[in-house]
Amino acid sequence: MRQRILSIGVWLGTSWTCFQVLKEHGYEGKWMPLQDIMKFSFPAPFSHRALFVVLADAIQAAFPSFSYMKCFLLSQLVAILAAFEAIRRWAALFVRPEFAFLAQLLLAVILIPTLRYFNFYDFGIVFFFSASLLCLFQERFFLYLGLLALGTLNHEIVLLLVPVYLALHLPHGVRRLATWGRAALQLAVWGGVRLVMFWMLPSGVAPRVLIATNIQALLHPTARLLTLYLGPAMWTAVAVLGYRHAPPGLRRAVVLLPMLVATTFAFGQFQEVRQFDAFIPVLVALILCALPAKFAARPALDTSPFIAPAAWGRAATPPP
Repeated sequence: MRQRILSIGVWLGTSWTCFQVLKEHGYEGKWMPLQDIMKFSFPAPFSHRALFVVLADAIQAAFPSFSYMKCFLLSQLVAILAAFEAIRRWAALFVRPEFAFLAQLLLAVILIPTLRYFNFYDFGIVFFFSASLLCLFQERFFLYLGLLALGTLNHEIVLLLVPVYLALHLPHGVRRLATWGRAALQLAVWGGVRLVMFWMLPSGVAPRVLIATNIQALLHPTARLLTLYLGPAMWTAVAVLGYRHAPPGLRRAVVLLPMLVATTFAFGQFQEVRQFDAFIPVLVALILCALPAKFAARPALDTSPFIAPAAWGRAATPPP
């Protein structure tokens, strides 16, 4: 009972802290008018990142007296609660369940400095990548497929989960036709959702390519840019310590980081650290793997081929 109370307390405490920081220190950018987005009168890509927009609209429909800003914040509270619970369940693959709350503390510390202007999708990205990785590691493919479809409604970046899926099946799994069939099914689901979004909310706006801007930013880095990445660099250094203790699947999931660098280089801006939110679940798991062996997940709980061998190696006793 005490452990359950601790788990709920940390979940609610970290979620509320994150929500308060968002509410008090975030702001509505002129380039992303929340009211226009909620009316679906704003062009893509923001109008196609609609999952929590629909939730905010549903809240406003249920409570017409609520302002659009209150509805936005309530939709984000739901996303925050979901993200912090998903990161705990994901972490329980790598540490003993009673220590999984540490992932929520890490998520708060890593995520809060990235919060700036309001948008509907950042917390959803953390949730969908945490929950999807959990399903992949537990080999719950069809639940993962449903999350992929919903996650596409939140942000198109969930497409990067498809190469992560293939990386998890290296080296032998990629020789199987079934692996490629499932990869094709994921692409079909993602593409189908995107087609529906373009059909329902047509947009003639082409995605902006910012390669030239990012080259200039990297060739002439400002003090602000270097400061922004100081925190993530230190957390990454800790994660490197956990890499050699990490199970094989988690090591392969690191392929997500160079893909995020590539997409940010082409379409994003390096001055926004939030571009790497999708990698936070992997980063948190690697940090947890750096903890002493007594924190490691119990061998009996590690039934996935992506987890078991390395987790057994860190356990105090060998598996039966």
